[in-house]
Amino acid sequence: MLFPTLLLTLTLPTLLTASPSHPHPPLDPRALNKSYCPPQPATEAYQRHIFASFVQTLYGAKNVSQAFTTYIATDLIEHDPFDNQGRAANEAKLQAIIPYANFQVLRSSFDNETGFIHVRVNESPEPIALADIYRMNGTCIVEHWDVTQARPANATNPIAMF
Repeated sequence: MLFPTLLLTLTLPTLLTASPSHPHPPLDPRALNKSYCPPQPATEAYQRHIFASFVQTLYGAKNVSQAFTTYIATDLIEHDPFDNQGRAANEAKLQAIIPYANFQVLRSSFDNETGFIHVRVNESPEPIALADIYRMNGTCIVEHWDVTQARPANATNPIAMF
């Protein structure tokens, strides 16, 4: 009776780690102070996990530096007509805005290498709707679009934008 228990105790960790039904997720580079960029191949499920972590870091914790260093490509393609290309320029711009902004993430989603975030920016006198769209290449965010909408003075829809 002792031998089967001992055998199971010694082999169980090996069986669990070798089992294809218990795959280990890749090590989170943040634990090693590294980045997801340059891009590495990633499943859509892993991209979804990375994107959710990015959203939490940038929009939840408002840690612009960590979000950009960890998740954004140095050669970020930026589609805002008023912003420069690249990670450094966009990080500097958002470093001056996000830590001080009053906003709520209302929705976020990820599908087919593209992440969406719907944000309510609480400006005075009326809130502004913001949609950020990010494209990933493997493990790295490589492209960004944003769309903003202010509530018009003559709006007739009481729940418009949110």
